[in-house]
Order: sequence, then structure tokens, then C-alpha cells
Amino acid sequence: MDWLFQCNPKRFDLATFLEGESVVDRWAMNQGKDLVSVGDRVFFWQTGEEARLLAIGHVISPVYERESSFGSHVVDIAFEHKVVPPLTRDEARANETLRNFTPFRSWQGTNFLIRDSSIVAELERNIEGRLVPISGQPPVSPPPPVELDAAIKTDEREKTNALRNYIAAMDPTAFEWLVRALFLKLGYANVEVTKRSGDGGVDVRAVLAAAGVGRIKTCIQVKRQQNVGRPVVQNVRGSLGAHEVGIVVTSGGFSDEARAEAQDQTKAPITLIDGRELTKLLLKHQIGIQHVNVRLYRLVLDNLVKEKLQTLVEESEESES
Repeated sequence: MDWLFQCNPKRFDLATFLEGESVVDRWAMNQGKDLVSVGDRVFFWQTGEEARLLAIGHVISPVYERESSFGSHVVDIAFEHKVVPPLTRDEARANETLRNFTPFRSWQGTNFLIRDSSIVAELERNIEGRLVPISGQPPVSPPPPVELDAAIKTDEREKTNALRNYIAAMDPTAFEWLVRALFLKLGYANVEVTKRSGDGGVDVRAVLAAAGVGRIKTCIQVKRQQNVGRPVVQNVRGSLGAHEVGIVVTSGGFSDEARAEAQDQTKAPITLIDGRELTKLLLKHQIGIQHVNVRLYRLVLDNLVKEKLQTLVEESEESES
């Protein structure tokens, strides 16, 4: 994908930065952080009275968190070419295709995904012959287009499906205790599995302390089955005492009739948690699944200039002496 990253020269003087030796930097990614990928091309636009397109480069890292005055999410980027002379705002506004592109109409400082291929083609045409390789260090080639975000999401989906399939085959009593463990994680107290006989359609009872003010008695019906129908919802509602609320948890799904019954505004509401929502909650609270930290690396090629390497060597020698 192609992006246009903007910067305000009052906060970050990109033109001056490009005169230095570094070809790598980090960039705030407060908008579009769920869309950007390693290898995406970036057009760098500096706003202000002399707004202009100064450089092109590409993204070299996934989005990661780093607190700064520019925001909490950033990506690492590598500059490849300066645009000399820069493409000015006046040139862009005079172009029939580019004039309606939002960044060229205002001074906003943000990230724009360029969805229109005609905008990309026109930008390429207008800067053809103006591209000057960034000097000081050899340009960084884009890494292979590894779809890291997609891989993470695929793995999460596979683990979630495996967890859901396992739950669907659990012993019914073990499933009740699983729900008990989950509701304790959700902040409920006095969570107890009821006896198998005479429970009035209730498998788990609990109390939710609402902001330390009220205590909400909760009756939970647990169903480890493929499809839960209206009668189950009606049964739970009929078992509720005064000032009690009901929840039905299943490893499968609910019929349309069951959902309609639960949402009937003329009756006491019943909350429904199906297998998909249940596994999301288990994932969030790490029950039956464990989060694994993955180490990612960020290129810091500007540390490889002679002066910084000399400093590194001198500091190492001093520490050994």
C-alpha cells in the first residue's frame, strides 16, 4: 500500500533532517495503525506556508508502542530518495488529479492511506526525474513483504478455534467449573457451582459488586451444546428471584428465537454468551491459553556511522580497563 505521511515543520523539520546522514527514523502512527504493513511505500509531505513533498521511503517495522509528544504508536521508516526540487502545494493544487486529495487542500498533520491508484500514479509522474538517492549511507532495501500482522491474527484465530473445539467436548461438570473460574476473573464474588438436583435451572450463582455500591445477584445457566433454544432462556428467567439477573453461557450458539426471547423488553433481560464470545473472554483472561511475548527488532542504522562507532569502541575499552 501507499501512504502520505505529514509533518509540521514547527514540530519536526523534515527538510533539515534530510540534510543529515541518517536514513532511518520513527514516525507517529496514530491513524491507520491497523492498516500499515512492513514494506509499504511512503510519500513524505511537510506542511506549513511552504508545504511540499520532500522525500519517499518505506515502512521497515510493525507498529509498536512508544510514548512521545507525537503519540503512543509509531513505526520505523527508511528514507530512500529526496524529491529535488520538492513538489509544492501550488503544483499539487494545479494538477487536476491531485488537487482534491485531502492533504493538499489543508495543513493537517497525520497519516493518509492513498486508496486511489490514480493519485499514486500522478504523484509518480510528477516526481519522475526529481528523485535523488539519500546520501551518507546506502539506501535500505525494503524487507520481504512479510505480513506479520496477518500471521499474528491467523495464529490467534487458530488457537481460539482449537480452544473452542476443546470446550465443546468438555465434561459438562468441568465446563461449569470453567465458567466459575471465568466469572471470578470478571470480578464476580461468591461464585458457586450449584448442586446437580433442585437448582431450578441454575448451574452457577454469583454476586457482582457494582462499583462498590450495589451487589447484583446473578444466576448463570451453563449449556455445553451446539444450539440453545428459547426454552432455556425462559427457564432461566423463571428461576430468577427478586433483584436477580440471568446469564446463559454456551459453548455453541443461540437460536434466533432464544435471542429474541432474551432481548424482550417487556420481560427481565437475560444476557447471552455464545461460544465465540466465551473464547474471546478466555483469551483475554488467559484461561486455557497463554500469551507469548514475541521479540521484534528495529533497525538503527544511524548508529553505524563512524563517529558513533568510535564512541562505542571507546566506551567498551574504558569499561574493560
